[in-house]
Amino acid sequence: MKDARRQTIVDLSHPLGPQTAAFPGDPPPAIQILDTATNPTSDQKRHMNCSAIATSLHCGTHMDAPFHFFPDGRRIDQVPLDRCVGPTLLVRLPFETHASIGREHLEPYESQLREARRIVINTRWHHRWGAADYFTQHPVITEAAARFLVECGTLLVGVDIPSVDRAPYAAHLELLGNDVLIVENLTNLDAVVGDVFHLIATPLAISGRDGSPVRAVAVT
Repeated sequence: MKDARRQTIVDLSHPLGPQTAAFPGDPPPAIQILDTATNPTSDQKRHMNCSAIATSLHCGTHMDAPFHFFPDGRRIDQVPLDRCVGPTLLVRLPFETHASIGREHLEPYESQLREARRIVINTRWHHRWGAADYFTQHPVITEAAARFLVECGTLLVGVDIPSVDRAPYAAHLELLGNDVLIVENLTNLDAVVGDVFHLIATPLAISGRDGSPVRAVAVT
């Protein structure tokens, strides 16, 4: 990476809160205010801001662990953090509604992908965040493309769509079944300059579970 004084940091994450759009069928995040000013049992003399959050682990910008689809798969607290941090290939594939990202779209980047071992795909669908069709008309990664990513030794796949696929979830099964991490609902990818950047996308160490919100950033 560059000298810290010359680095650019781009936030690739959506804010997480009650306003965050949730996957159909999942409840939106809920925040409970626990401030001492509203807690009559507190003996604190000084006011403090304190809150609790309840959320699906797959809401907003988040990571899927293999356990999401595989009972014997790696849990999110077992994910090696070095897979979540490092050089990452940015592939720009602006697609229209219901488009499929096929193997043929990724093969031209094979040598770069094998070197970086992490990939983020900018479909520009993140510009549809908040739209009625965001969760229903998004592009998908085909099973063949997912298999190609596995063949290239990919450690992590990041996308600016709510899911890498739809039922029957062939891309999820191919990637997670081969211990490839998935980061979904990335945003602000147009602000990343260059074809390779340093990604930081570490999950919370939630014991034994299937995913986690992440604060993903690009360092260039």
